[in-house]
Amino acid sequence: MKLGFIGAGEMGGAIIRGLLKAGFKKENILASVRTPEKANLLASTLGIAAYTDNARVIAEADRLFLAVKPAQMPQILSEIAASGVAAKPLISMALGWSVEKIEKVLPHWPIVRMMPNTPLVLGEGVTLFHFAAATPQPVREEVMKLFESMGQTYEIDLAVFDVATALSGSGPAFVYHFIDGLACAAQAQGLDEKLARALAIQTVLGAAKLAQHEDATPAQLAQKVATPGGCTAAGMEVLITSDLKEVLRETLAATARRAQEVAQS
Repeated sequence: MKLGFIGAGEMGGAIIRGLLKAGFKKENILASVRTPEKANLLASTLGIAAYTDNARVIAEADRLFLAVKPAQMPQILSEIAASGVAAKPLISMALGWSVEKIEKVLPHWPIVRMMPNTPLVLGEGVTLFHFAAATPQPVREEVMKLFESMGQTYEIDLAVFDVATALSGSGPAFVYHFIDGLACAAQAQGLDEKLARALAIQTVLGAAKLAQHEDATPAQLAQKVATPGGCTAAGMEVLITSDLKEVLRETLAATARRAQEVAQS
C-alpha cells in the first residue's frame, strides 16, 4: 500500500517521520511539495520519493493525504477531481474543511478528516478522526490503525471536533508556552537558562506520565502535592487567584472559534 502526501510541511512531515519510526517502509511513501529544494531535502533526509508534481502522487498513491493549508484546498481538490483517477481513501487535515465540504467536490470518494499533533513523531501523538457517512468501516479501521502506531486515536463527533482540535491539535503549543513560562520564572529566581529549561520540561513530562497512570484526577493529584501551609500550596494560591482555569477556557474558546471562522470563509 502506497501512501501519498500532498504537502509535507510541519504536520505532513511529522506524520511521515512518525510512520518511518513506526516501521512503515520508505519505499511506500511518496510526497509532492512546492519546490525542488524541499523535494530534494525530503528525499535525502527521509529516503522517500518526493516530487513537485501533485498529479503523480494523486495517480500513484493508494491512500491520499492532504497536508496543505486551508486556502490551498480548493485548488488541490480541483486537481484531484480533474485527474480522472478512481476514488480512493482521501485523508485531509486541513483546518475548517469538514468531510461534507470535501464531498461537494469529490462526492464518491471515501473521505476521512483527521487532526493529528506533532508529538506523533515520537509515538506520543493524539490523532482525531471524523468520517464521512459513506466511508466504509474497513477504511476507517485501517486508517486509525495506521496512526495507533504513533500514539492515541479517537473518533470524534463533528459537533465537538473543533473543541477537540483546540485541545489536542493546538494544545502542544500551549504546553510549550507553559513550560517556557516555568523556565523563565525559574531564571528570574536565579537558575541558569539551560538548567531551568531542563527542570521545567522533565517536571511537565513526569507529571503528565503520572497523571496518565494514576486513578486520581489531575485536580486530586495537585491537592496531594499541595500540603496545606506548604510552599506548593502558596504557589497554587497564586494560580487559583489568577484564575488560570479561566485563562485556559478563553484560550480554547478562541482557538475553536478561529477554526469555525476558517470553516465559514
